[in-house]
Amino acid sequence: MKQRKEVTNNGTRYVNQAPVRAALNGRLLILDGLEKAERNVLPTLNNLLENRELPLDDGSMLVSPDVYNTHKMGIAVHKDFRVVGLASLDSVTLDPPLRSRFQARLASSVDVGDMLITASALSDGLLDTNTMKNLVQSAGDIHDGVSLEAVHDAVRYLEMYQQSITSNAALRANSISASEEMISVDDIVSPMPNGYEQRLDNNMPSFVETQTTRGIQDLILAGFDSGKRSVALIGPKGCYKSTVARSLAHSLDEKSELMSLYPDLTARDLLMTRATCEETGDTVWRETALTRAAKNGSWVILDGIDKLRSDTLTSLALMIEQGMVVLPDGKQFEVNDRFRCIAIGHPSTIEKPWITPEVKEMFHWIEATPLQSEELRELLSQMFPSLKRKVLNKILSLHEKLDDINVDSDAEKESMQLTLRKLKHICKRTEQRPSELGNIMHSTLLTSFLPDWERGIIGKCLSASGIMRSKNTNPDYNSLEDLIISCKRKASNPLLVPDVQFEMNQGQSLVMQDILEAHSVGERALLILGYQGVGKNKIVDRLLGKLNAEREYLQLHRDTTIQSLLISPSVEDGRIVYNDSPLVRAAREGRILVLDEADKAPVEVVAVLKGLIEDGQLSLPDGRRLLYGDSDSSDDDDSIINIHKDFSIWALANPSGYPFHGNDLAREMSDVFSCHTVPPLDIESHKRILMSYGEHVSPKTIDKIVNVWESLRRAHQEGSIIYPFSVRESVAVVKHLNQFPDDGIEDAVDNVIAFDRLDDTLSKHLRRIFSSRGISVFSEEYITEKKLRRAKGGVSTPKTRSGAPKHGKEDPNNDPHVGGNTWAGGSGG
Repeated sequence: MKQRKEVTNNGTRYVNQAPVRAALNGRLLILDGLEKAERNVLPTLNNLLENRELPLDDGSMLVSPDVYNTHKMGIAVHKDFRVVGLASLDSVTLDPPLRSRFQARLASSVDVGDMLITASALSDGLLDTNTMKNLVQSAGDIHDGVSLEAVHDAVRYLEMYQQSITSNAALRANSISASEEMISVDDIVSPMPNGYEQRLDNNMPSFVETQTTRGIQDLILAGFDSGKRSVALIGPKGCYKSTVARSLAHSLDEKSELMSLYPDLTARDLLMTRATCEETGDTVWRETALTRAAKNGSWVILDGIDKLRSDTLTSLALMIEQGMVVLPDGKQFEVNDRFRCIAIGHPSTIEKPWITPEVKEMFHWIEATPLQSEELRELLSQMFPSLKRKVLNKILSLHEKLDDINVDSDAEKESMQLTLRKLKHICKRTEQRPSELGNIMHSTLLTSFLPDWERGIIGKCLSASGIMRSKNTNPDYNSLEDLIISCKRKASNPLLVPDVQFEMNQGQSLVMQDILEAHSVGERALLILGYQGVGKNKIVDRLLGKLNAEREYLQLHRDTTIQSLLISPSVEDGRIVYNDSPLVRAAREGRILVLDEADKAPVEVVAVLKGLIEDGQLSLPDGRRLLYGDSDSSDDDDSIINIHKDFSIWALANPSGYPFHGNDLAREMSDVFSCHTVPPLDIESHKRILMSYGEHVSPKTIDKIVNVWESLRRAHQEGSIIYPFSVRESVAVVKHLNQFPDDGIEDAVDNVIAFDRLDDTLSKHLRRIFSSRGISVFSEEYITEKKLRRAKGGVSTPKTRSGAPKHGKEDPNNDPHVGGNTWAGGSGG
């Protein structure tokens, strides 16, 4: 708020912020959104407002002109310095000490009569009197009120397109509605003319234009033509929003840049980021995609505006509404006339009502609705020409049936829907293997981890659509080997190729084949979901080893941030150096990035990868961009890192819900990934794996362990026990018995179930399961015996068995001693 500290080779320097600059130069300081300022920020201005005094971070002090003239000390505040605060009437909650330092002026709302007069005066006279009156009256009927500027925008918009849209549609496009309704393709009654005569016919590669997508693009251009710099394209996830925006820019031969947004972004981060100069080590500012577009007159796509805090989003009002940009480094400039912004977001909800009155004024609002069945048929037929018509009919039939399901919450509905992105994943794989449609559907909808009633509903819809799950549970090893050969790579760094102990088995071979089929058809990102310990990491590492593919590994956790995902800072020779993260290295070198425990990181951390996976570009915090080489935005700019064609992401995650403590990654991101589930192992596969770890363990004991674990699996499936005991724990039991056969199976099992002994309810279920197989780990006799063993050997006694200090060894030569055992011939401490 006062000064900003910057580090250079010459030391630390302080740069004045806007309030200090205004005070020194006698400018007018406008504090917009006064009610949104943090309470620990604005009070720093109290004494500046009251006595024209303010201590600065560099040790100097601003003083009033009178004090400066008297003492000739400090830095004088200019006599013309003034402060104006702007705040919304419905949310002014200023602290009394701060409020009392302002003189209040109430800007009352404009009545309908005055609204009609001003709107008529500013119009071009192209609307008849009744249309103008009805439009203004409709705006005046809004309970919460509307701004005069929004009415002017609606009038101007309707004058330009009165032959194509209704007056109500013009109002909704300018956020004038009682229920946040927006203009949509359904509101277009005749083709919309636009001033973009240079629009080209060639769309982006792989983009298929439909009547709806063409209409959305016409609405975007109409919003720009009517004087708006920015439009907001709002709709459910997976319904072509970012693709349509990028294709429109491409068809106009406009350079566009994607900026993925996330909750932790601040108002400063939207415009500039902090970095370190590689040559000097000085801290420097780097422009973001938004600032570059505003300065150079290009297009920017802001993906995820619904994720930002409302005060962060409204900080862009100066840029969008008034065409002025004030950067964090103190510089300012006027927005280029050719600058255009397309903001993308999900609809506002009761849980997250992000479209506030301030936000409404900033954009021209367009609703993106999902494509109808016939348009989907046309689009998918063109994208996947080899897909059999009969198979496509089944897919679209299921899509319609799932859409017609009525459920209580949006989250439940979302988990059972097939978005356009999911449909593309399904068709891409089914085009190659139509017989696997049923299995692919179950994997895509993640039915293994849905509640029973949801799984039952989906099962009925699948049956009604003629989609049946394949009953073949035997892997085709020849097909698997062919897939491995077709996807084989040449590794330049063999150290990055995993080499793990793995026992081939029927169950995990099926999963490997499923993963490889998706990888072979060009899926850029895979989500591999399964309970802990079912072998996700083993399967992936085994596959990468067989493919001779280099792996970059990232372990995610609750403290993972966007910054740590994209860059790795380190200190070298006293300078902060930003190194490439495993993600950036994998993208540049064409490696496979394995994101382990992806559900543990905050959802927005993984969600930022959507731009990389779907749109083929991602901005890094240091100002560089990841971009696919075939993108229309690619050029010789040093800041661009071309993404290798072989780059892909394999994310490993656990399902949501107790006892897992992660986020519901599948619900938020499953349509971005090609989804694959790793089920619990069948009995024969389980037995084969245990035998590979227990060469000294008898087959009878291994059978007993396998049968117990099968009972545990069924108990978890029925809901009797919460914790999903996995192969990892059974392997631990076998390893223990293999190494310490005299301990017995009870001791080996006790290491696994010790966590559960304090839970009486769970212990009862486990006692029943283990005792039914002859393992008495919960019996009173075993517990008593274990206590006795601890009592005998648990008290630490000196090895000398002496109650007095031990006399050390004699050293007649008085040799130097280094470490505890040097004199005795040891290697030192």
